[in-house]
Amino acid sequence: MKEKKLSLKQKKMLIIAGIILAVLLVVILVIRAVTGKGSGNGEDVLYADSVGMLTGTGLGTQNQFSGVVEAQDTLKLTLSDDQKVKEIFVEKGQEVEPGTKLYEFDTEELAMTLEQGNLELDKINNSISNLNNQIAALTAEKKNAPASEQLSYTTQIQELQTNVKQEEYNYKVKELEVNRMKKNLESSVVTSTISGIVQEINEEQGYDDVTGEKKPFMSILSTGKYRIKGKISEQNIGNLSPGMEVTIRSRVDETQIWKGTVDSIDTEKPESGSQNSYYSGSDSSQQATKYPFYVTLEKSEGLMLAQHVYVEPGTGSETDSGMWLMSSYIVDADSDAPYVWVAGKNDRLEKREIKLGEKNEDMDTWEVLDGLKNTDYIVWPSEDCKKGAAVVKNTAVNNESGISEDELNGTAGTEPEDGTEAEPEDGTSENLQKNGGMEDE
Repeated sequence: MKEKKLSLKQKKMLIIAGIILAVLLVVILVIRAVTGKGSGNGEDVLYADSVGMLTGTGLGTQNQFSGVVEAQDTLKLTLSDDQKVKEIFVEKGQEVEPGTKLYEFDTEELAMTLEQGNLELDKINNSISNLNNQIAALTAEKKNAPASEQLSYTTQIQELQTNVKQEEYNYKVKELEVNRMKKNLESSVVTSTISGIVQEINEEQGYDDVTGEKKPFMSILSTGKYRIKGKISEQNIGNLSPGMEVTIRSRVDETQIWKGTVDSIDTEKPESGSQNSYYSGSDSSQQATKYPFYVTLEKSEGLMLAQHVYVEPGTGSETDSGMWLMSSYIVDADSDAPYVWVAGKNDRLEKREIKLGEKNEDMDTWEVLDGLKNTDYIVWPSEDCKKGAAVVKNTAVNNESGISEDELNGTAGTEPEDGTEAEPEDGTSENLQKNGGMEDE
């Protein structure tokens, strides 16, 4: 097996794990010296250590961001200044299909405007014709005029030619306007071009308070193709990056997961945390700027529009960062059937085969690919290790190292940075506990 170099982060985790292990071993020796070896019933007692602590995989915290399912595509329909809606055939929240009638223009005023436009085109045409006639007449007169008047004729002709060009330009502009009105008149009923849900209808035209852009008259969210929108604070923005693989997890069933990739983080449109009604108080972390990010999904089957989910960096595998175990805990590491001694049912010792990957010679560790979880407890191999032997898990000494059992097992989450409740409604919370302090939908 080839040697693999550990990342700086993994080395730090293993160093921390080693320090904690040293503390635990000292405490174990003290306990054994005080209580004596044995359980008091004639059995030798073996002490088991947390895999999460030994490998360092339980020492970190899992960043978890709240997100919401939204449509990958949105159809936005706008009105020009001369368009007025006569009738709307759909309502907000209604499902539509391609060809569904959405609204109809008021064509009466449009028809009058079109007629006026055609009259203006005729007027411009007549103006151009008159100017050209004047140019022709002056050109003929210039031929018979004396030399002293030639410059005057030339100046008049050039001025008229300039007027002709201006009128020709005016004609083109008006013609485009008239053609657009004709098209609107011919297609007075607007139909949907996609399958989706009507998201908004803005009968009163205005501008978006955040972007400053003109609001669309109607927006339709495409169904069937979704993406995830979340928000990340300026403190945590380094935890995500475009192209990073992420896991999407259901809020109501952690076993339901989807895979995706961070598509973009929109740093051009930040939102102030102080604008969010879910935050209160004057702590500076509550005022943190948040940036929207978007996740492209591999598959979206099982997701619903507007569903709230969790977004976690990584693929959701326990070995995302690798589980590296010290060689001294592994028996027959170089064989085809390496194993470790595990605290099994009723805290009785049992042998468990594991699957190993590469070895890191510098750290004297093996990568464990399968067979162990963070929540397992294993025993240092010795002549006392026998199947069925009594095992005492080193959970009682966790307080000596200042680390909880949940943290050793890798099951502890982290509170939001500012200690506030999560915000499932708008998908802006981050660093949430997976199981704590959160109401399901």
